[in-house]
Amino acid sequence: MGKIFSMILLSVCAFSLSAKEYKASLFGIKSDGSTLNTRSIQKAIDFIGENGGGRLVFYVGRYLTGTIQLKSSVTIQLEEGAIIVGTTSAYDYFGVNGPKALITADAQQNIGITGKGVIEGQGISLLEQINLQLKKGFLKETISQASPALIAMNNCSNINIDQLNLQNACGNVVSLSDCHNLSVSGLLVKSTVVIGSKGITLSDCENVKLINLYLETSGQEIFSDPTSKEVTIVNCTNKTGKKL
Repeated sequence: MGKIFSMILLSVCAFSLSAKEYKASLFGIKSDGSTLNTRSIQKAIDFIGENGGGRLVFYVGRYLTGTIQLKSSVTIQLEEGAIIVGTTSAYDYFGVNGPKALITADAQQNIGITGKGVIEGQGISLLEQINLQLKKGFLKETISQASPALIAMNNCSNINIDQLNLQNACGNVVSLSDCHNLSVSGLLVKSTVVIGSKGITLSDCENVKLINLYLETSGQEIFSDPTSKEVTIVNCTNKTGKKL
């Protein structure tokens, strides 16, 4: 199974290297930190997915958005200095067969989120807005249900999440369920502002490689339930330097 996984991962990497690149700005996506880009980013992802796949590349700037759905054969590439920022409106997030998340995917293949950029969840500010809407009776969820992860994927395969800085989630940072053949590597995770924020959660996943991760979270750094199989953890540490 290890050889099979390696072959699949190599094919994903080969696709990534040969994939066509699309600059985010070509789709009217603004890097000013104040324009809500949800529709523009989703339009770009849908277009790339419908035209053979490729990379949607974000350059230096702050890109405000609510939930976006990743589609098959599409990779989000965050260059150094690019920051995807989650909006603080509780109504701009949703989940697809899983928890709410800033970036979500369901039943997709050959997908990725890569680069040396940042995904910023604005966890405290978003949690304050969720609590406010709950008190007013406008939300019919628990705080946990309303608090989005940064990344959530369900029933996906051939996934590459690499090099990112993931910060200040309102919920868990990365939530993966029923996913197969995935590599998560080189991440710097810091999510301590909201109590109980887990780093990476795995449920019913298979052929998972977690490599060279640094996780500083208020909840458990890595959680893998008994239904997940062939989970390999290599050189992953927490803030105390403890190997995970």
